Amino acid sequence: MLPPTRHAVPVLLALLSTAMAPVHLAGQFSDARLPRQGKLWLTVGPTLLNWSEQFALGSSAGVLDGEREPLAAHFDGPLARRMFPAPFALIQELNDDAEALGFEPVTEDDFSFGALDFSAMRAQIRRLGLGVELGVLDWVSVGVRAPFTLTDMTVGFAFDSTATVTGNGVAFESGAPFLRDAESALDDLGSLIDGGSLTGTALEEAIALRRATLDFVNTLGQRAAGGALIPTASSVAGTQMAQRFADFAAAFDALGLTLPELSLPEFATEEDFDTLFLSQGFADRLPRDSRNELDLGEVEVFLRVNLIDGITRRTPIPGPGAAADAGSGPRADSERGIRLRTSVGALARLPIRNRNLTIFGDPTNSSDIPIGDGQTDIELALYQDIALGSLFMIRASARYGMQRPDEAAFRFTPPDRPYNQEDLVALMRRDLGDYLAVLVRPSLRFNAALSVGIEYDYFRLPAPTYQFVGMVEGLDPNTVAEEGAQTRHRLGVGFLIDISEAGGVEELHEGARPVRGAYQFGISLRRAISGSGGRTPASFRYAAELRFPISIF
Repeated sequence: MLPPTRHAVPVLLALLSTAMAPVHLAGQFSDARLPRQGKLWLTVGPTLLNWSEQFALGSSAGVLDGEREPLAAHFDGPLARRMFPAPFALIQELNDDAEALGFEPVTEDDFSFGALDFSAMRAQIRRLGLGVELGVLDWVSVGVRAPFTLTDMTVGFAFDSTATVTGNGVAFESGAPFLRDAESALDDLGSLIDGGSLTGTALEEAIALRRATLDFVNTLGQRAAGGALIPTASSVAGTQMAQRFADFAAAFDALGLTLPELSLPEFATEEDFDTLFLSQGFADRLPRDSRNELDLGEVEVFLRVNLIDGITRRTPIPGPGAAADAGSGPRADSERGIRLRTSVGALARLPIRNRNLTIFGDPTNSSDIPIGDGQTDIELALYQDIALGSLFMIRASARYGMQRPDEAAFRFTPPDRPYNQEDLVALMRRDLGDYLAVLVRPSLRFNAALSVGIEYDYFRLPAPTYQFVGMVEGLDPNTVAEEGAQTRHRLGVGFLIDISEAGGVEELHEGARPVRGAYQFGISLRRAISGSGGRTPASFRYAAELRFPISIF
């Protein structure tokens, strides 16, 4: 019977796909400004998201819910014992020689390949977003964004050599010193028996000793030659074998003969594990390093409408003469008090299908991270800028996304069989739930172009729901749903250069043209500070964005 496993361990990819949601292109550096009528904004935005920890839920390692734990902790327990029941055929094959080698038959509880555990896991998503936004009117814009995404997962293993069996039989193969010296001692005993110096009970004991020792040595040699399992010195069976051979050696010594020392391998090696366990087709069940090369992901088509704009100036600033007559500086008057700029938007995220864009990028590798979730999203957004005098600016956005239910064939593995020998691909109906994302960026403006501030983002996603289409006996798809819920808080710093503000003011002084969004370059660094769920990444996020205009009409 398999040892108990953690709830909802298996569908790593389904849960990792929910971790993709915060990496959507919308709302990364967007503010409430829109391109002026006839202007086309071109945007290039690389983003890097990586994590090796997650926020725990129901951890068996004693980690409190919401605390950080390594990704590898989700796969606790020796893999060999968790993946399959004990290999009874191998145990039986070992026990066939128990009498000859002098150990009691091994039971399932006594048998171990050794423990291969996850030592480290690191996930990474790299995304290059390319976007265009066209000002249809001064207060209406339309646009499209295309993400080119690369994902990879690095999986490390640690081998615990406390095994009861090994495949390392080199010391007992034909021609090895042990076998050569043992055969020489047996030949000497044969000569002693044939020489007639032993009679009666002593002769009978010598013949029985030679037969038992020969049986032991031949059986051990045959197992070594065939690459069969041999008990390790630290195992119960190995201890009994060593004692049996020590008794033989004592009896030989009493006859003036010497047997070689039996030195069973102390421990198994990782090569043993690979040979005896993974080579039997089990390796395909293990999560392993994976990489999806740069590929086009889910394209976003959007519309934005400006409702209020008390920040962007549309009229020339009075010249120096007019300012002198007024008795005050023109810029000071124009940037006093609290000013607002508000826009709303709607977005459709399209399920472009390709070899990687599914809930499972690679159905045979449970650590593979897909480049998208393969279903349609509809998103509504609010963008709010608040200028506080000339020194402070708050840029905020709130996005509510509706992930449309869909139906497709997905890989599903029951919680009690996280490394199932056969992939179960079932037609399922899924609803990944609606998400809420909030981004707030208060900043200090050193001048009209340069600002530095802190950034905070919040993301919430409820537990998804799954439903089999048709009957699948004995399985409940929603056993994997609980850890699909996410709540995450990230905090960081941002740096923004906005040439549109600085250059535009100078041009207004010359009466050239009004300020409308031109060059903008931003850098953002954020770290997850808290979260809940169970598959919520404790991630680091690094992003940059360059936006520049082109006049169309």
